[in-house]
Amino acid sequence: MTAVGEDDDATARAFIAYYLHDVTANAAEDGHPSLIEVAAAERTAWEDHGRLEGNTPQFVYGWAQQNAIKAGQDALFGRGSREAWAQAKQQMEAVGRWLTAHGYPTEGVTTK
Repeated sequence: MTAVGEDDDATARAFIAYYLHDVTANAAEDGHPSLIEVAAAERTAWEDHGRLEGNTPQFVYGWAQQNAIKAGQDALFGRGSREAWAQAKQQMEAVGRWLTAHGYPTEGVTTK
């Protein structure tokens, strides 16, 4: 396992926690019992054991990619700042480095 810096570690852990919280909240809001169960299990595995299961690493990275793309589009069309875009790209890169350093795949999710 490759070591990651403290900044990457803090950024990735915060992003993963936020992602899992958002997935759980969306599942509950949509009222899908099976999705609520899966989201809760993923969140528990992360919070209790510090591990990501199944396709969660790819989805976390895909979400980071989507955030960076959206921030870039917002900057391009005057709805956001270049600084926000740069921050989203840095966050995506930190999450990618963290996932890779911990042996998680980051390939397999594409955005359209």
